[in-house]
Amino acid sequence: MAGPTRPLDEQLGPLPDGIATLPHEQRQELAEALRAARERQAAELATAAEESLKYVPALLRGAVRKAVGL
Repeated sequence: MAGPTRPLDEQLGPLPDGIATLPHEQRQELAEALRAARERQAAELATAAEESLKYVPALLRGAVRKAVGL
């Protein structure tokens, strides 16, 4: 799985004042939640991309995978 979670400001850029003033532990918890959500999103997108290939004729699937970078 992933290594250490990057700090929230590295993931998002400049933080809004309300988030920047949170204690370090809470910012770390948010950073971990964001990393986990992005991992889930990437997995779901990969699954959706693979599922969408079911609608492509079998003889073309390899070429389509290559063309779209799967």
